[in-house]
Amino acid sequence: MILLIAGAQGALWGLIFLLFRSQGAGLRRAVETSGEAVVLGPQVGLYQKSGVVSVKTLGVIVLTDRRLIFRKPLGKDIEIPLPQVAGLSENKWFHGNYRSGKQFLIVKLTDGQEIGFVLKNHALWMNELTARTNTIPA
Repeated sequence: MILLIAGAQGALWGLIFLLFRSQGAGLRRAVETSGEAVVLGPQVGLYQKSGVVSVKTLGVIVLTDRRLIFRKPLGKDIEIPLPQVAGLSENKWFHGNYRSGKQFLIVKLTDGQEIGFVLKNHALWMNELTARTNTIPA
């Protein structure tokens, strides 16, 4: 019984890995065919946006020379043109959520919305976004 459960979990995680890998490759192709240059990514990350309804999902993120794009497993991509970034900050907490001590990279938009990302190589993403948006992290 334990082997059956372990096998099912292994198969499920394998499918999830393949899904994100293919999404990353597809996102890179879409960016490159649009004439934009990929700066960072694609990389698997966590997206969270708070509002009336809090939204959290895993997906694939890429930074181009013009925008930040997050591809969810289902639904429309989240696209943030770099001129819409009003500020950047980081915190271990974001709208009541904590991710095992990992930093949220928090993007504040010109309309006041905040979006949090948990990413591998957090400092690299923070530095690159800071340089490309001319913001000073809070």
